[in-house]
Amino acid sequence: MAANFRTKDGHTVGLGSTVWSINGEGPFTLVKPDSAPPGWVCMVSDDGETVRLHAPEDVGIYYNRVRRVEV
Repeated sequence: MAANFRTKDGHTVGLGSTVWSINGEGPFTLVKPDSAPPGWVCMVSDDGETVRLHAPEDVGIYYNRVRRVEV
């Protein structure tokens, strides 16, 4: 079953989608973690140096589909 997430800016994204953190960092690609509870997702930077493991609800709090910086 494909995982879908709602971003803070209201877009629906899934594994393989690109998102930006609300502070402007990114882009990050959503990937399935090797080991985590069901529904969790990893955000991986383009260079692969940064990997962030998140609960499903975190996507809607901390990430946007469209790059913008929120203060």
